[in-house]
Amino acid sequence: MKQGYTLVEAIIYIAILAVLAVTFVNLLFTMTQSYTKFRLERDIVSSASLGLERMVRETRQAKNIDLVSTLGSNPGRLLLNTTDDAGVATTRDFYWSLGTLMVKDGSGQAASTTAKNITVDNLVFRQINTANSSAVKIEMTLSSSRGQLTRTVKFYDTAILRGSY
Repeated sequence: MKQGYTLVEAIIYIAILAVLAVTFVNLLFTMTQSYTKFRLERDIVSSASLGLERMVRETRQAKNIDLVSTLGSNPGRLLLNTTDDAGVATTRDFYWSLGTLMVKDGSGQAASTTAKNITVDNLVFRQINTANSSAVKIEMTLSSSRGQLTRTVKFYDTAILRGSY
């Protein structure tokens, strides 16, 4: 009665183990890359949602667009004439600064509305006027990188000014 493995059996077992190991490592790399892509997408969409929702909400509450605004070009600036919670006239200023979407309330401190790992590549405001109302179309391109992966997404939204209808 023989005990142990033959050389052929050992080679077959090693080959099967090597195939399983390569498959497992490939699966691990694929899952890691998919998770990184997911995080990139999530960060971009989160920053876009926060920034666009704030701009749209403030635009809808505004009385009009100040003439200081930079419309139709990149980087754009949107200065809205509005009122605060107490009904006092104030302004909301949305602008691009060093790759970040900034907002400034009245004479207060400017604050970023995008995450640190997000870059604003394009910010354009376009005024749309009709016989009955005035609106602002917002175009924004955000990008982010993690390692060798880079993701860029364009976002669009439109808001009608409260004081225009």
